[in-house]
Amino acid sequence: MLSSAEQEAREQLCMNKKGGKKVQRASRTMRGFVALIALAGAMSLLGCSENVEQAIADDLNNQSFTFSSGAVFNPGLTNITTTLGFFNISANFTLSSAGGTASGTNTFGNACTLTVLNSTYAIGAGPQVNDAIRLDPCDFDIDNHTLLIGNGTTTATSSPGVPTGT
Repeated sequence: MLSSAEQEAREQLCMNKKGGKKVQRASRTMRGFVALIALAGAMSLLGCSENVEQAIADDLNNQSFTFSSGAVFNPGLTNITTTLGFFNISANFTLSSAGGTASGTNTFGNACTLTVLNSTYAIGAGPQVNDAIRLDPCDFDIDNHTLLIGNGTTTATSSPGVPTGT
């Protein structure tokens, strides 16, 4: 409970010097408006796109996508820049980072499933032979040319894809 002096001080903070009208409601409205503008600005900076769809072979073929962290592929790649490239009508992939390279086959369905056939990663440092990496979602942002993937616990968005050798 506030003392009468504290209550009076609080009311004085909420009074407009011109006519003594309370400005508390306007202050709340203005804060909400500023928050809305900040949210809209953040969304535009993040490049939100309405043209995101499940990735198909044509989206990924002969493209490589770089991720700031490879944790979505393997916990050993957490905070390590990792590049995922597709070739041969997106039926094959190569995953590479400073610690090694893995390659194998990719299948589409409700997700992208990368099956590792070769790996130079040390155990615990990246994917190993016979690992199956299920990426769900495996979506392609048409406008931004980025790959949006997840593994059930981790999600990642790539930098825009770049063409690779054909």
